[in-house]
Amino acid sequence: MAATDTPEHTPAGALPRALTIARFRGVPIRLHLSWGLIAALVLWVFWVRFSALLAPYGTAVVALSAGLLAVVFFASIVAHELGHAVASLDRGIGVASITLFLLGGVTESHREADRARDEALIVGAGPLVSLALAAAFGLAHAFAPGTTPYGAVTGYAAWLNLLLAVFNVIPAYPLDGGRLLRALLWGLTGDAHRGMRWAARVGQAFAALLLLGGLNGLLGGPVPATDGPWRWLVVLLAANGVWGLLIGFFLLRSATHAHRSASVRATLAAHDLTDVMGTPPPTLPADLPLRLAAERLAERPSLLWPVGGPTLAGGVRLRDVEGALAAGRGALPVSAVAHGPGDIAVDVAVPFDRALDRMLDAPGQMLVVTRDGAPVGLLTPSLVGGLLR
Repeated sequence: MAATDTPEHTPAGALPRALTIARFRGVPIRLHLSWGLIAALVLWVFWVRFSALLAPYGTAVVALSAGLLAVVFFASIVAHELGHAVASLDRGIGVASITLFLLGGVTESHREADRARDEALIVGAGPLVSLALAAAFGLAHAFAPGTTPYGAVTGYAAWLNLLLAVFNVIPAYPLDGGRLLRALLWGLTGDAHRGMRWAARVGQAFAALLLLGGLNGLLGGPVPATDGPWRWLVVLLAANGVWGLLIGFFLLRSATHAHRSASVRATLAAHDLTDVMGTPPPTLPADLPLRLAAERLAERPSLLWPVGGPTLAGGVRLRDVEGALAAGRGALPVSAVAHGPGDIAVDVAVPFDRALDRMLDAPGQMLVVTRDGAPVGLLTPSLVGGLLR
């Protein structure tokens, strides 16, 4: 990603007030309201830079070049995020959205990867896309001097993508490099939660350095004297120290949350589903008319009922039945409104922390626990909440 990336489970809508501008393989690409601020700053920085570099070409060409580079810059961030998204989708991990916001871009996935190798491939896809774009723009830049509009745009596009890749592979969570470190530690120790805690600690240390650097800039400390894209990056991300402080604060908060979450998940992973699940209500026949199903539901208060048998065919919620009856569809079979087992079932052997991920995306955040395909338990927010307390 650009400044941060969270392919692990993030509920859809974690960044509210965002406008969907496109879709790719069903994944919405969104602009958060805060993106307008960084877009304006980026455009202004490009304008200032090109006003000096392309002055002989006139104001119109300078404005057009700055605008074009801004579009290329944000398109490059989207391409970086699409690298993560495609790698996730190809491994059966759903992607809720890709969102551009004040500090870069974020890919929101429905769950974490099941294996360290998959995590590494998903994480590495973003920087690889950025490196490929850097090479492509660098090759295009070789055909024109940097003092022409074409040369200036392609040259800076190459540098931007290279810096995007380099910044993200810094081994500090939640940057891509931090997640690669986590995948490496996960693979070496076999413990994903321990890998996350270590990567998060490195992320906290890196965030602290950014905060110190931002404070240095805010108080008028020394700025690198070199010219060119490296100095430009410092100006863009840490002008007067504000951006350095913002990014440092965001990374520190994310890394701290990740460390705390990993500790909680490690505790949860020590429990079996049998420690938490409740007794499931009687299974409803898949062909039972909904009006008769309503009578059975009244006999045993519950929010989720297994459907089918002896192998689970799905699950139906109280609200599904009530909604169908209100619409005059009482003659339909239960199977007509039931959710498939892929949405509402989890095997009893699945670690509890993984089952919790499934719960967050399940209809009504409830799951039927199965053993050899047959329902043996029920997971609800109230039961899980009791354990967390």
